[in-house]
Amino acid sequence: MNLRDLKLRLRAWVAPRRVERELDEELAFHIERETQKHAANGLSPDEARTRARARFGSVPLAADQCRDARSTAFADGCVRDMRYALRTFRRAPLAALTIVTTVALGLGLVAVVFTFLNTLLFRVDAVLNPGELFAVMFARSGSSSGERVRFTRPQYEELRRETSVFSDAFAMLPDIDSRIDGRMMAGTLVTGNFFQVLGVNAALGRTLTPADDERFANRPVVVLSHSGWSRLFASDPAILGGSIMVNGLPFEIVGVTPEGFRGLSVSAPDYWAPLSLLGQVRRIHAGGEKTVGIDLVGRLKPGVSRETALAGLAV
Repeated sequence: MNLRDLKLRLRAWVAPRRVERELDEELAFHIERETQKHAANGLSPDEARTRARARFGSVPLAADQCRDARSTAFADGCVRDMRYALRTFRRAPLAALTIVTTVALGLGLVAVVFTFLNTLLFRVDAVLNPGELFAVMFARSGSSSGERVRFTRPQYEELRRETSVFSDAFAMLPDIDSRIDGRMMAGTLVTGNFFQVLGVNAALGRTLTPADDERFANRPVVVLSHSGWSRLFASDPAILGGSIMVNGLPFEIVGVTPEGFRGLSVSAPDYWAPLSLLGQVRRIHAGGEKTVGIDLVGRLKPGVSRETALAGLAV
């Protein structure tokens, strides 16, 4: 596109009537010149004009071809559409407003549905080979409705020892409502191998380790999600090594996860802490940690299919 084409397009937007008038005058000039040539050859004025129009062809078609050559057809079409829309709105404002509102609501609904599906279904969590992860639950014995039952910590430990279809497995308990330094936060309690099984490293500091999940670990530790770190601690890198109170229990902040990591949830929790601290974080479960239902996720061994895994887990 050269400078002349750009000027033509700008004029088509700014002064469309003037551009159209100049185009009509230019086409009329060429027809008149053709008419004068035929008249100079001895034809009558009427016959000369008829032959000139016949040779020139359809005037509206020639005008469209000129607009295409000048790259002003799009601008002209937009201006015509806007004028037509305004005339329609003046003639029937209620009907026009109804149509515009309906289209706007439809587009808004489509955007909301796509955003919802993108969050729940289409967006893949930032973990290593998510297709190898396999959630495990079992049906209640004698239940005809197929009711699913969650594992307990001892059952998780037993399955991890005896099942050969997983290279490793972790357990977690999500949606732990917590009060941290006077602010409400949501956390997830996980076994110490949680981040290792998912193949996720910390963006700052370190992640949890199996040693952190020992029942009598030296000091309770917590890993913040990127969203929790930025929302509640203003992305302060000096927070590492600091201490926070989670439901009255002091925790040391040892790491922050990458921004795209959600922990297999729809949205990332504010923090992850060792599952062994369940009775201390939730006093109601103190002494009964072995009976609390937890979620179990394993990573399939290389080459193990879903069908093979189901058969192995059933045994």
